[in-house]
Amino acid sequence: MFACRPAISRRFPASGVAIAALAAMLWSCAPVQNVDHLVRHEHDHRHAPGEILVIDPPPAYLAQLPEMGLEVREVTPLPGIGAELYHLDITDGRHPFHLREHHRQNFPDMVADLHHHFEAHAVKKTDKSYTARAAADWAKAGRGCGKGIRIGVVDGHLAERHPAFKGAAIKYRSFIDKGLKRPHGEHGTSITAVLAGGGSWGGLVPGAEFRVANIFHTDAKGASLGSTKAIVRAIDWLIAEKVAIINLSFGGAPNGLIKHALDHAHDRGVVLIASGGNSGPFTKAKSYPAAYENVIAVTAMDRFGRMARFSSKGDYLEFAAPGVDIWTAVPRGGKAMSGTSFAAPIITGMAAAAIQHKGAKGVEGVRAYLRQHAVDKAQKGRDVYTGWGLVQLKPVC
Repeated sequence: MFACRPAISRRFPASGVAIAALAAMLWSCAPVQNVDHLVRHEHDHRHAPGEILVIDPPPAYLAQLPEMGLEVREVTPLPGIGAELYHLDITDGRHPFHLREHHRQNFPDMVADLHHHFEAHAVKKTDKSYTARAAADWAKAGRGCGKGIRIGVVDGHLAERHPAFKGAAIKYRSFIDKGLKRPHGEHGTSITAVLAGGGSWGGLVPGAEFRVANIFHTDAKGASLGSTKAIVRAIDWLIAEKVAIINLSFGGAPNGLIKHALDHAHDRGVVLIASGGNSGPFTKAKSYPAAYENVIAVTAMDRFGRMARFSSKGDYLEFAAPGVDIWTAVPRGGKAMSGTSFAAPIITGMAAAAIQHKGAKGVEGVRAYLRQHAVDKAQKGRDVYTGWGLVQLKPVC
C-alpha cells in the first residue's frame, strides 16, 4: 500500500516548461503499512476522521506541515498546563492511523494522537433507587458538608438551575467547539448531583466548591461524545482553577494528549478518579483514562454487594462503590441512574472527605486511606473484578 501526496517542493528550470508541467502532475509516493496492521486500540474507531492533535510542536515540525499533508485549523492556549494545543487537518487523504504512526517514528518526543471521542459510562435505568448518601450508607448531610475543598467534574452539560444545586458553589464552563450541538444535560447534571445535590437529593459533599466542565457534544446520529480536544482543555482549566480532585465518568481509547494533561494535574497533587467501564466481566479491553497509573479506577456494585453485570473487569481497577439505581438529578426532575459513571463520584466524594477531614494528601494518600476501608467482595486481595473491594466509610459530616 502507498500513501501519495503532491510533490509540492520540486523546482524546475524555466526552459523546461513541458517537463515541469508533467512533473507537477506526479505524486510523491512512499510505502506505508496497511491500516489493519498498525498497532491500535479497539476504541480507535471513535475518532474525528481527517484530524490529528499535537501539543507544543517545535518550529522545525511546523515548517514541515505542508510536506506531511497537514495544515493548522486552530491553536488553543493551555495556560494551566503551560502549553499550546494544535488542531491539525489532514489534507492529503491519509488515514489518521498512518499519521499517528508517522509521528511515533519520526517525532517520538512529541505528544501527538488522534482526535478520539469518548463515551459516558451510563447504562439503562430501573425503577428502584436510592440516593448517593444512602448508597454510601451516610446519613443526610447539611449544606456545609465538604466545605473548604474544590472538586472538578469533567462531564456533560449542567442544568445549573436545577433545585438540587440551590445554594451550591458551582462554576460551569463548556469546552466543545463552536457549531457543535450540546447534549440535553442528563449525564453531566446527574454526576454533579451525586456530589453537590443538597437536601433530599442526597449529594455526598454539597458544601464543597465545584468546577464543572462540559466536554460532550451530540453527533449527527444523536450520540453524546466527548472529544479529546475538549477533555484536554477542561483538564487545563481545572488545573488553573486549583481543584483538589477531578472526577472523570467517561472512557474510551488511550490518548497521548489526555495522558499528558492528566500527568500535569497529578504532578500538581490533583487526585484523579475515573469510572472503570461498562463492557462487562468478559472484556479484555481497558478503559481510559481509568487505566492510567495516575488515575484511581472505580467499578460498580449493586445494593446487595454484588458486582454490577455491566462492570468491566481489569487489573487496573482499584475500588468498588455502589453504581446501580442511584437516584440523582436530571434536567426537569430526577432518575435512577446506573453505570460505573455513578460509582466514580461516590469514591470522589469519599476522597474529598478523606482529604478535607482525615488529612489524606495526594493520590497515594487517598489510595492508602480508601484501601484501609475497602472490604473484599471477590477474590482475597486485589482482583480484576472489584480491585481492593467495596469502600465503606463512616460519614465525616
